Amino acid sequence: MNRELIWLIAAVLLAASPVFASEVLVETESFSKYGGWVHDSQFIENMGSPYLLAHGLGKPVADAKTEVAFPDDGTYFVWARTKDWVPSHHPGRFKIVVGGSELATEFGANSQDWNWQMGGTVDVKAGSVSIALKDLTGFDGRCDAVFFTTDAEMQPPNKSGDRMTAWRRKLLGQAMTPAPAGEFDLVVVGGGVAGCCTAMTASQLGLHVALIQERPVLGGNSSKELRIRAAGPKRPFVKRVKKELRKDKPFEAEKNLKLFLNMHAYGVEKKGSRITAVNAQHMVTGQRLRFTAPLFVDCTGDGWIGYWAGAEYRQGREGYEEFGESRAPNKPDRRTHGNSLFFRTEKSTKTESFFEVPWATEIAKDNAKLKGNGRGSYHRWEYGQGLDTLKEAERIRDHLLRAIYGSFSNAKTMYPEKNANLKLEIVSHIMARGESRRIIGDYIINEHDQERPRLFHDAVATSRRGFFCLHYIQEKYDFLGGADRPEWETAGRKLTGIDPTLGWLKEEIPTGRVEATVPFRSLYSRNIENLMMAGRCVSATHVAAMNIKLQNIGGQMGVATGTAAALCKQHGISPRDIYQERLAELQEAINRLMDAKQ
Repeated sequence: MNRELIWLIAAVLLAASPVFASEVLVETESFSKYGGWVHDSQFIENMGSPYLLAHGLGKPVADAKTEVAFPDDGTYFVWARTKDWVPSHHPGRFKIVVGGSELATEFGANSQDWNWQMGGTVDVKAGSVSIALKDLTGFDGRCDAVFFTTDAEMQPPNKSGDRMTAWRRKLLGQAMTPAPAGEFDLVVVGGGVAGCCTAMTASQLGLHVALIQERPVLGGNSSKELRIRAAGPKRPFVKRVKKELRKDKPFEAEKNLKLFLNMHAYGVEKKGSRITAVNAQHMVTGQRLRFTAPLFVDCTGDGWIGYWAGAEYRQGREGYEEFGESRAPNKPDRRTHGNSLFFRTEKSTKTESFFEVPWATEIAKDNAKLKGNGRGSYHRWEYGQGLDTLKEAERIRDHLLRAIYGSFSNAKTMYPEKNANLKLEIVSHIMARGESRRIIGDYIINEHDQERPRLFHDAVATSRRGFFCLHYIQEKYDFLGGADRPEWETAGRKLTGIDPTLGWLKEEIPTGRVEATVPFRSLYSRNIENLMMAGRCVSATHVAAMNIKLQNIGGQMGVATGTAAALCKQHGISPRDIYQERLAELQEAINRLMDAKQ
């Protein structure tokens, strides 16, 4: 039973009981003015919605404001869906102002995870009424929605899921089924370097392409939001796409390519072993659209399209016995590469103070090292190797925020003379994702394929031989217990990148310019006929994935899947048929396009 049908049934059940109370639901992402609050849509699959975040680095941000139409005069009970993100200290507190009247309740201070917190009552006249979120701390208070009801017994659904989704849509008057977005030759989900290369390739080869990206900008980890330098072998076509991403209006000249920014894909429709449509929702307006096509490419990085479609996938580390990988643990487990937050410090011309943050220094412990400490110095923390980087994503991000605030506070207090003028200029609230699901194809790339210069007969991309960026959290910063120091460490391999500001170790093998390759069989799903993948979620072991995860390599994969999509349409066949029947044609077309100077 798909999500649309479940939501429809839930809506019918909710509507079955007569409601005599006046009710108003306000989603904070729909506020007309965000003020200093920021829109956060990273955790929809966990908590059910985007929300506004008061990310002020310790300085209270300007109010978020909007106007709301109330249907009736009355005394309304006020509920806010919020989260106390450090229950022991309540750093994310805020208030709600209704029609100029400030409610007494401090929201985000009830020691609860995401929940509807009761805020008292307010007398309201029918018509347009102002609503504002007033931040009290600047330390990441968060509000998902505000609900008003004249029914004293009414309590909104507290658990994320289908019932809450149906309840929200009923109150907001949203249609229960998505509207057609149009029919396309190819739907690409995920607007990182891999997704953009896929979409541009297919567009230039004549396909009508939809590119769905849940952020307001393209580029993924290399976007202006995250600023991670795209690494890996450079190829001319990928370089052109990255140059396009720096424009204010990327892909404007691509008439066959239609961008859908701020659209969160939330499910698929299937017939047999084929995907027939992807459904997505706009992160601000709530508009839902249905994207149909004969072919789909999952460039989400987390394998969401494959996951919803029932594609076979892996998550975690394979054990040594399966592939004989020397860098694999003795037994398989669920540990992965962690997620990261980046931040920047600046040298000011005056003395800069910071705040006492005991709730943060308990995470940073005694770390106070910041590389460079000069103007525009970038740093990062990483965490989550022992957690589920999807289901516990917000927990990981919040842990990293505490680590950053704590280490910066330590730098100020432990070395006051050296850091008197140092200020925290930027802290990203958006995580750089490391690793999660890998969709299984007809071939699983493993360590041996990437450690030696193996040329696959179906090679469609080049990778860096032996660049195994495997991250192992140091025991000092492992708050979960059981730090995963590699069993082979005593064998003499060199671990580099040891840095307490990161909390991890990595291994790299210097290899010069020798390259390995990526086979086409790893870029399409083994059991979903019309699904391909490019980027972090391709078919590989954990160890091999840490070699081919680089964005320039993902871009090459995108060129391969975009080219394969064009051949699939031209010949009326599936991606597996391309491998079996038209491999030489595919490789010739990829090479011609990949290295073209114009």
